Amino acid sequence: MLPQKGPSLAELLHRSLVSLDLIVCAALVYLRVVLHNRGIWHADPARLVEIQHRFAQRFVGVATRFKGGLIKLGQVASLRIDVMPAEVTEELAKLQDRVDPHPYAEIAAQVEAELGAPVEEVFEHFSATPLASASLGQVHRARTRDGQEVAVKVLYPGVERSVAVDLVMTKLGLWLFNFLTVADLMQVYRELRDSLLGEMDYVREGKAAEEVASNLARDPEVAARVLIPTIRWDTTTRRVLTMEFLEGVRINDRAALAAQGRDLQDLVLWTSRAFLHMMFRDGFFHCDPHPGNLLVDSKGRIVIVDFGMNKRIAAELRAAIRKNVIASMQRDAELYAASLFEAGIVRECDLPAVKELAKISFDPAYFNLTPKEVANLDFGEYFGRMRTQMKRIQSFQLPDGLVMWSRAFSLLYALSTELAPGLRPLDVLGPYVLEFLQGDLAPRSA
Repeated sequence: MLPQKGPSLAELLHRSLVSLDLIVCAALVYLRVVLHNRGIWHADPARLVEIQHRFAQRFVGVATRFKGGLIKLGQVASLRIDVMPAEVTEELAKLQDRVDPHPYAEIAAQVEAELGAPVEEVFEHFSATPLASASLGQVHRARTRDGQEVAVKVLYPGVERSVAVDLVMTKLGLWLFNFLTVADLMQVYRELRDSLLGEMDYVREGKAAEEVASNLARDPEVAARVLIPTIRWDTTTRRVLTMEFLEGVRINDRAALAAQGRDLQDLVLWTSRAFLHMMFRDGFFHCDPHPGNLLVDSKGRIVIVDFGMNKRIAAELRAAIRKNVIASMQRDAELYAASLFEAGIVRECDLPAVKELAKISFDPAYFNLTPKEVANLDFGEYFGRMRTQMKRIQSFQLPDGLVMWSRAFSLLYALSTELAPGLRPLDVLGPYVLEFLQGDLAPRSA
């Protein structure tokens, strides 16, 4: 069986043109919103939301059809609830689940090309029906020749070429919008690029899973409640990843978990502890804690899968985050501004504006609320004040790692909001923050 070659040049050109059309449409939608916000052109707010929603629906349709980097971009954008209407982010969030699988023939050809032998020779059994399909690859259940039940993750044939086109178009789009935003979108692009390229290297992913498992093992309580699949290196390559098969139901499958008598709040608590361990203690973390990557086994243990999106935080940034956390807990606007300056996020000239931003953020009406309390608030005025103040910060830069750090936190918070609305953030963060603030926990190297 010959390996699949992936998309043709004509298909890649078509992909580029469709992406360019999306960029133009996004620019027109954004221009309408900006003109309305500045009072230059008045429009019905409900109509503006409808226009944005329609664009989000179109983007989801295109991303679902083309897969690759477009789905990843939509997933990241779905987290920006601070700058986009809920109707838009909710539409983009559908990209977490809406990915159709590739034909089995293509997957089998990819496995044979990577492992050097037909699927039936390498594995005793290999299911033609995937367990899951995502933007870059899909997972099949199999049994090795020595009888171990495994999950085999296979990169889509030719997806590297599709992602290369998506990255070029993304860079163009972010470059155009870079003139209209506070943050440097080129840094956002670099993190997205590195993340996507890293996710297409399954050897890197396997090593990441092993490192996280080793790190979590240092906390016996977490290790007893969280499982990481072991890697089968004899049948793993850059495009095929074979790992231990760990069965479970998704953490947001309320009916199945209720039938098992599981406490959702307890499950979310231990999931959060595992990720906070990675982020605060190790400085190396899984960046994608959405429900599709979090399973619960028959014994009530959390199974974490899909380590393709991972990040290591530099020591300098960890030190700045440490100071920023102290400032946030103490509601100290001066220290908050200083932490951003030391991290290189802002220049000295913008410190007064940052202090004012911190004062808004530390408003008692919005501080340390449960997800349930947050859901009952009207954030229109709050986000309006925040956006107005952020526009006064001219030197804002996003250091490497902060985008993915924020992504992981956003997804953890969304998980709590959906499944455990009674948890208070500081109650869960407390032990890790206190340890982190001691300042003597240097990042561990790979």
